[in-house]
Amino acid sequence: MTGAQLFWEAWDFEPTVIIGCTALLLAYLWMVHFRMDRKAAFFISGVALMLLTLIGPLDFLGDNYLFSAHMLEHILLYLAVPPLLLLGLPPAPVQALLSVEVAAKAERFLRRPAVAWLLAVGTLWLWHLPVLYNTALNSEGIHAVQHLSMLITGTIFWWPIFTPLPSHRLSPVVGAVYIFIALSANMILGILLTFAPVGYYPRYMRPTDDAVYRFVRTVWKLDPQSDLDLGGMFMWIVGGLLYFSAMLAAISRLYSPEERMAAHKGSGYARQQ
Repeated sequence: MTGAQLFWEAWDFEPTVIIGCTALLLAYLWMVHFRMDRKAAFFISGVALMLLTLIGPLDFLGDNYLFSAHMLEHILLYLAVPPLLLLGLPPAPVQALLSVEVAAKAERFLRRPAVAWLLAVGTLWLWHLPVLYNTALNSEGIHAVQHLSMLITGTIFWWPIFTPLPSHRLSPVVGAVYIFIALSANMILGILLTFAPVGYYPRYMRPTDDAVYRFVRTVWKLDPQSDLDLGGMFMWIVGGLLYFSAMLAAISRLYSPEERMAAHKGSGYARQQ
């Protein structure tokens, strides 16, 4: 087997994933009246990244052969896809949705920094406990719930930073601190995974009688311990870089006249609430 063969053979065109992503994209295009602009490009990129992550070689390898591939998949679903989707949302439909009292109350509760942070970071940590992680690998239904929960809680986490409603965003300084604390928790998780005993995730310790397994072990030189180490490093280095980039984006808003005006309006909005 070669790397090219592995790439072309390791696709899983799961109908539910394809239908879900297609429905999400069509709903968005209908909402924006099929208008294509920079926001639409962000949203479409987020949907495309989600689709490729869930049906492509990364998912195949992560489900069956490489812990590190699964970690990279989680990072994309949790830290990359949600910001892209949120950056693509236009303000008007969101504001219209929040005119419904139930939606407004839910949004006010979920965008509280402590609530959003605990939901997202707690979900990420829980799913990497060996008992839950291994259970998800052995059940398609639970595995789908795992990925969906990461997408949802990741979106909740990033909402106070990337919401299309500037008055609902955290201030740049508070937003940077909020991201930094999550970055720290992510790095701790990554370090713990890096130095975890290899037997915690037995799915990746099978005999080498499988062609793909032989390839990743002999060509990529990823034995179970190296694979576990790489997965932990992906979590705290790649994940950390994504957090750090978002933190810089939040801090850069300090120099945006539009953001200062929105923050001033937001203070009035908060008093009205």
